[in-house]
Amino acid sequence: MKRSVMALAAAAACSSGMAQVPPTPGVVLYGGVDGNVTRASATGRGSIWQVRDGGMYVTKLGFTGREDLGGGWAASFVMESQASSDTGLGSNTNTGNTPATNSPPTGTPSGLNWNRKSTVSLHSPLGEVRFGRDYTTTFVPTTYMDPFFSAGVASAVNLQVFYTQTVAPPPLVRASNMVGYYIPATWVPGLYAYAQVAAGEGTGARFTGVGSGYRKGPLLVSGAWGKTKGPLIGSSTTVGVPGAVTAASTSGDNNLTVWSFGVSYAFGGFKPMFFYQSQVMDRFGVAGGVTELDRQVDDWLVGFSWAIGANTIKAAYSTKNDKGLANVDPKQIGLGYSYHLSKRTAVYANAVQIKNKNGGSYSFLAGYAPVANGTSRAIQAGLSHNF
Repeated sequence: MKRSVMALAAAAACSSGMAQVPPTPGVVLYGGVDGNVTRASATGRGSIWQVRDGGMYVTKLGFTGREDLGGGWAASFVMESQASSDTGLGSNTNTGNTPATNSPPTGTPSGLNWNRKSTVSLHSPLGEVRFGRDYTTTFVPTTYMDPFFSAGVASAVNLQVFYTQTVAPPPLVRASNMVGYYIPATWVPGLYAYAQVAAGEGTGARFTGVGSGYRKGPLLVSGAWGKTKGPLIGSSTTVGVPGAVTAASTSGDNNLTVWSFGVSYAFGGFKPMFFYQSQVMDRFGVAGGVTELDRQVDDWLVGFSWAIGANTIKAAYSTKNDKGLANVDPKQIGLGYSYHLSKRTAVYANAVQIKNKNGGSYSFLAGYAPVANGTSRAIQAGLSHNF
C-alpha cells in the first residue's frame, strides 16, 4: 500500500465531523504504535515511573474501505481498535453511553475490540448516513483545538472529559448505538454540518447532537451542541463508592447538555488554537450530599503548535471552572516537543503540571492523585510510529 493512501485513510477515520469517504475503493489497513517512559509525581504520594503508550498518538489498529455503487452512491466502513503497547491489552468500550455500562467494567483488562470507532456508511449525492460507534459532536471541537490532539500527559482530556473528578460521562467523547447524517462536502466548500442520535436501547443513555464548522486553508472553526438523557443511569448511590451519586442524579429523565466551540488559524507553521466547553446537568449530587440543580462546569484551553522543519513545539494552558458547590477549579499547563525522523516516525517529550484548589485532586494518572489542593506533575519521552 502507498503511504499517502494510508495517511488519507487515517485522516478519514479521525475526521468524525466531516463526511467520511476513504480515498480509493478497496480495503486499507492503518494504525500506529507508541511507547514511552513516564515519570509522574503527586503531592503526598511521591513519584512513580511507568512504561506507557499514547504519548504522541494512541496505539491503534484500523481498517477502512469503500465500494463505489454507481450514480454518485458508495458504501464505506471504519473499524478502529486501541491497545496499550506496553502490555498488549485492549481498551474498554461502552455499550450504553453511561459510566455504568463500561465494558468490561473500569479497571478490568480488555481484549481486542473496536472501541475507538466502528461505523458503516451509505453515501449519496444528498450526503452520508452513518451507523455505529463514533465520536460525539461536542468532542470534535475540543480534540481538534488541543495541540496534543487528546494524547499524552499534557492533553486536554485530563480535565475536559470529566464532569467531576470521579464522574466522566462517556458521551463527552464517544457514543455507541449511533445514527448520523453528514452533509456533502460539495454543497458549500469548506463547510461541514452533521447530526447524531445514539439510542439508549432501554437501559442506557440517549445522546442527541448537532455540529458544524468551516475548514478551508489555514482556518478551522468548529462548534457543537449535545444532550445526553439519563447520563448517570445505573451509577452507584452507595456512599463511599468512587463515582457514587444521589438517586436523583441517576434518573432517566436527567439531562446533561454540552456546548463546545473551537477555532484555530495557521500562520505558516505556527498555529494558535482555542476551545471552550460548557456542561450543565439538570440534577447532580455526590452520594450522601445534596442534589444541585442546573449545575454548570466549564472548560477552556488556549495553546499552539509550531512546526519548524522536522521539529514541532506544543504548549497549552487549560482550566476547569466548576460552578457547583464543590467549586473545584484545577489549572493545567502542558508543554511538548517532537522531532520527526520520517513522515511516519517521531521521537517526542511532554510535560504537564496540574494545580488544584478548593479540595481538588485532579491528576494525569488515574489512581495516583495528589492530596487535596495538591499538585500533579508528569514528564514523558518516547517514540511513535504510524503506518
